[in-house]
Amino acid sequence: MSREALHIYLITLGFFILTWAIVPIIPRYVMCLGGDPSTIGLVMSAAPTATAATRVVFSIVSDLRSRVFMMRFGMLLLGISYLLLYISTDLYGVILGRVLQGFSLASFIPPSIAYVVDIARRGVIGRALGTRALMVSIGYTLGPFLGGLISELLGYKALFIIASASAFAIIPAIRFDDHGRNVYTASLLFREMARVVMRKDFILLFTSTAFQTIILASVIPFLSSYLKLIGYSDYEAGVISSAYGLAGLFSRLLMSFFTDKAVMKLAVLGLCVDSVGIVLLSYYPIPPSVFLPVLLIGFGDGLFVPCIQALVFINSKTELRSMLSGIYATSWDVGMLVGPLITGYLITVTSDYLLTFRYLLIFTTISAVILIYEKLGVRVRVSQLSPP
Repeated sequence: MSREALHIYLITLGFFILTWAIVPIIPRYVMCLGGDPSTIGLVMSAAPTATAATRVVFSIVSDLRSRVFMMRFGMLLLGISYLLLYISTDLYGVILGRVLQGFSLASFIPPSIAYVVDIARRGVIGRALGTRALMVSIGYTLGPFLGGLISELLGYKALFIIASASAFAIIPAIRFDDHGRNVYTASLLFREMARVVMRKDFILLFTSTAFQTIILASVIPFLSSYLKLIGYSDYEAGVISSAYGLAGLFSRLLMSFFTDKAVMKLAVLGLCVDSVGIVLLSYYPIPPSVFLPVLLIGFGDGLFVPCIQALVFINSKTELRSMLSGIYATSWDVGMLVGPLITGYLITVTSDYLLTFRYLLIFTTISAVILIYEKLGVRVRVSQLSPP
């Protein structure tokens, strides 16, 4: 592994530790401010709404100007968002903080993914993205654990200000050489991207990802709020949430043994494991038995995410990658936006968290059917992704 690759992986790790230190805590904080499950869904959806509204714009800036600038900007916005959570006294302040967090995700994630693809060797893009996803999984693991521990010992406000200061401290460390900068004009960039995103396989990958992301957007936040209702502490909820990321570590390590030819089969396998985990979660939501379904869901997502990303980016042009990443990642925004709203509404209507968890199986099934429809043969062709 090159020093450049290690550097971007560590920066990515820091970003996701700070992100996931807060995510499982937000539903609990909202409950302390008097919010119900529908309110939790609204607050959790504020970030993906902001991300969806700005991700493509920030991606264009990344491709035309600088990936490094946008990653720094994203980390800056993350720090400001947590500062707003620290000074907030009502739900409006929390929503505003979540909106800024959404802007930070839109700014940081597409150029960070594009940069990893830039420096990856041909034929092992899936492996490189799997290593990046491994950093994300470590963030999923350490973030909730640290967030739960700090909030349990020092309170929510202390967690918010510590996370804010940490984000600001990382900004000077974001120093890279920009790849593929200012090669295309804006008009050519738009024409080439229009060709890519109108292809059938891209649309199917986008749709499959959106349905699967509903699971990620719903399971951890609402499992956390369910555990609070039945008396489990912030620290205990954080440990359970960390199990999700821990399982992802192992599945993403598994990715390192495969080339790009195997990614479609691994993506389908990940969805199958997810389905088993969701069913078990609806019957075993209490510690210690809850760890098994959470681990299965984390393992399944850990396979699905880098595999789908690899299918999108294989043979993509360097100059298009941030914008391609931004457009594709909007599928995550759709899932993260719709998931909490649907789940919060169903819990409010049914007054039953466990029944609602069973309904989530529908979305993973749809995602799997879309991939199987392609007969396990989605391929990204050079002639379709490259300019003539």
